[in-house]
Amino acid sequence: MTMRMYIPAAAVSALVLAGCASVPARTGTSYECSSGTRLTVNYLGNGALVRVNGGRTMTLASTPSNSGQIYENKKGVRLHRQGNQVTWNTALRSAPETCRVVATPL
Repeated sequence: MTMRMYIPAAAVSALVLAGCASVPARTGTSYECSSGTRLTVNYLGNGALVRVNGGRTMTLASTPSNSGQIYENKKGVRLHRQGNQVTWNTALRSAPETCRVVATPL
């Protein structure tokens, strides 16, 4: 391989690592929902990063709302924030969950 092949790979690796480091695992607002789901939400500009049950992370975009703030994605996932309470719903769920703020674990 030539040196030119190493430069793009190194640049891509640096960007990936920077993206992972931008939202540490133990930051954000933690919520406990009525059906047992736990969410950690990082509100960022025009969107939100939602970590579900300490596992997968979803990116949701801010959408217009008459009341509170709504974040959604194209797969039918929706987070509606009103003060310290959120309503969480996914396309797989028939009814939304009501979630309340809880202390973020250390």
